[in-house]
This record gives sequence, C-alpha cells and structure tokens, in this order.
Amino acid sequence: MFKNLQTPIASTRLSLVINILLLILKLFGGIVGQSQALVADALNSLLDIVANIVVWLGINIAKKPPDESHPYGHGNADTLSAVFVAMVLIITGAYIGHASFDSIMNHNFTTPTYLATIAAVITIIVKSILYKYTIKIGKKYRSQAVIANAADHRSDVIVSIGTLVGIVVAQTKYPILDPIAGLWVAFFILKQAVKIIRDNVHTLMVGAPEIERQNDIREFITNLEGVIRVKWIKGRMVGPDYHMDTAVNVKGDMTVREGHDIASKIKNLVIKEFPEVAGILVHIEPDSE
Repeated sequence: MFKNLQTPIASTRLSLVINILLLILKLFGGIVGQSQALVADALNSLLDIVANIVVWLGINIAKKPPDESHPYGHGNADTLSAVFVAMVLIITGAYIGHASFDSIMNHNFTTPTYLATIAAVITIIVKSILYKYTIKIGKKYRSQAVIANAADHRSDVIVSIGTLVGIVVAQTKYPILDPIAGLWVAFFILKQAVKIIRDNVHTLMVGAPEIERQNDIREFITNLEGVIRVKWIKGRMVGPDYHMDTAVNVKGDMTVREGHDIASKIKNLVIKEFPEVAGILVHIEPDSE
C-alpha cells in the first residue's frame, strides 16, 4: 500500500486531495473566525490546487517516450510544470499583498476568533508532514515539478506560521497585525516563486549538467578498457535526464567493429552507472600519439 504512494504521481494526487481539504478548512476558519490572513491563505490553497493539476499533467507528459518531434523525450514538461507553480505563486503573492496593504491603509481590521487559530495550527502540522513526504519523492525521481510542489508546501508552512502569529497577536487587541501577517504571507510566497524560477531556467535553456557530475562521468569512461583518454565531454538537461556527448581516443589500428563495440560498451556502462543519464552519443577517434 505505502509503496504505491512512493511515486511522483501518487505524491501529486495526495497533495491535491489535502489542498482541497485545507482550502475548505481555511475558508471556514477565515470567514467564521474573522481572519483576513487566513482567508488570504485560503486563496493560496486554491491556486495550489490549480498548480497540482498542472504538475499532474506535466509528470504524465514527461513520461511519454521520445518521438520524431521530441527525439530527446518530453522531460521538460516536468520543468515547465515547476515554472507554472512559480507563476501561480507570483499571482497569489501579489493578490494577498495588495489585499493586506489595502486593509491596512483603510483601517479595515477585525479581531480573529480561536477558530482561525485552530485552522492555522492544523494547516502547519499537515503541510509540514506533506513537505517531508513530497521532497523525498521529488529528490528520488529528480522531478523538478514535484520538488517545486514540495517547496510550495514548505512555503505554506512558513506562511501559516506567520498567519498564526498574526492571528494570535491580533487577538490581544492589536487587530492590525492580522493584515500585517498577510503581507508576510505575500512576501514569502513571492520569494519562493523567484527561487523556483531561478532553479528551473537553466534546464529550460538546455543547460549543461553540473560540472562535478560531468567530471565523474569523464573519469568513469577514462578507466574503461580500450579507452586511452576522453577528448571531450558535454551534455544537456532535458527535464530530470542528462543527454551526453563524448569523444574518446582509442588505438589507431582498431577495426570499425572493435571501435563500435567500445562505443556500445561505454554507452551501456555509463547508463547503468549513472541513472540520470538517459543517453550518451560516443564518438570514437584514433589516438594521435
């Protein structure tokens, strides 16, 4: 049963269900409990639901095999989903910030009840557990969409802590602190959105894998039998996968068949040793020395 929950799709489904339940809880707690910050946080959950649906679609598209139009696969659908999550966060943060600022300027304050406090506490506990679960799945499958989802959960925790502090202090005869907490919610959401975009732009621009990882692959190939040296190695990221190209020097008197066998061996062993490498094109060149 629990094994079936250890996949990107399963984590996204669970996030979707929990966000729907939290949306209902926050709306009820915010409206009945008279908390502007909690109502603002409810909007965050509403857009989280939209983001979860897009992530779900992105993960499914990313799983499609390569075709003539996408010879390197559809992995960037996962990355695009992560960027969409960031755009949702930007919209949420901007709206919450504007609404909170407007309340402060117009002195439109209300004193939250303890119902709002309970709703905020439940949100913090649930989202903390969901974050730990989701980030584990995202890192395991190297899914930027799921990692972005986890980052969203973490931001929700910090946002809800700010909301809780604002609600509690507002209950002690300082109701202005409730919309001030809403400004804190907006700031952190926008900050998280910028981080998600920054983390994914590199992949969307067909950026190279980390230099350290490329060096690990270079060293591994260099130590294989029949390889004299690795002349060069480069790669590009497509979603969570690496697609590598390399040129290796071999003995100049090798036959075409022997060179082909070495290239095949390199490809098979690299993909086996480095799970993130989806493919590697090996150029065989005679050694000049």
